[in-house]
Amino acid sequence: MTTPSLLDDALDILRALDPRAPRRSADRALDPLRADHPDARMRLVGHREALEDSVHHGLLITEPGVGTTSLSWTPVTAVPWSLRGTQRTAESMLLRVNGEPLEIEEAMAYLDVMWEQTALLERLIAVCLVRQELAEHPVRLDAAELQQAMDAFRRARGLLTPEATEEWMRARALGHTALEDLVEREAAVAELKRRILAEQAPDVAALDRARVAWVRFADRSDADAFASVVATRIAEDGTDAVGAFASAAAGAYAVSATVTGVEFGEVAAEVVDHGGPGTVSGPTRDGDGWRVTQVLATLPAAAGPGTDRLLADAAFERWLAGRRRDARIEWFWGSADKTPTAAAAARP
Repeated sequence: MTTPSLLDDALDILRALDPRAPRRSADRALDPLRADHPDARMRLVGHREALEDSVHHGLLITEPGVGTTSLSWTPVTAVPWSLRGTQRTAESMLLRVNGEPLEIEEAMAYLDVMWEQTALLERLIAVCLVRQELAEHPVRLDAAELQQAMDAFRRARGLLTPEATEEWMRARALGHTALEDLVEREAAVAELKRRILAEQAPDVAALDRARVAWVRFADRSDADAFASVVATRIAEDGTDAVGAFASAAAGAYAVSATVTGVEFGEVAAEVVDHGGPGTVSGPTRDGDGWRVTQVLATLPAAAGPGTDRLLADAAFERWLAGRRRDARIEWFWGSADKTPTAAAAARP
């Protein structure tokens, strides 16, 4: 896959890249190379030099199951890729408030509570996975599409005037180029979701919902007895399963100290095996107690833009789960073994 012609072509492109060009412009320079070598997985990476605001580019060419070739070129006036990364004192500093500095290591110690919030950590992993996917299989937006994405971005945040947009950018220390990059990334992720949905569309029935009632018990024996009473009343009343459940719940709540609550809610229909109205299930474990559940109504997913977005999100989450499962993940701070993903990645 990594043939001499591929390496020659890649080196020509790296030599021609403008170190001050926007990232999307530099990445587009790879399009002819990708077209000539469609089987190669290529990713352009950059290291920004803060002093002169220039970017040194490197190219990673991956052969799955074999290895990765790293290729770079540096003009005589710049620091070679292999010698970059020497840390300055300020680079270990996260921020300074009224002259009081906070270093990254200290900040990570304060944020150690994040290790209890695994959903946030999974999002950080997802950022890396999505970035890698878009680097290897870019999403291209022309000027009109980028403008549409910018308009949608501003509408979603209530930035309906130039003044409001400028104020929003100042609050986040964003320049116009950074804002365009942010909007383009958001639009690229949306297009990636549509691409994944087209490849692995989930069943619309997965979005069906069910309205349910729960009766919670402290003891399993009382939950079993309640489920038995409900089944008997349903058999006797026949058509009024919901009424039988409600009357049994009211009676149990009145006489049993082990009833810890009667609640109503909405769940995915698959949680109750797509049971129809009146279906009773349980007891099932619920924290320190047990619950018996009845389906009150079923709500099939309706076609429309909202459903399309949910389907795209579901397909995207499945794609992310697969990528996380196969990823090599390295954490450089905190107790990494607290996270399910990190623990799974550490297994042989």
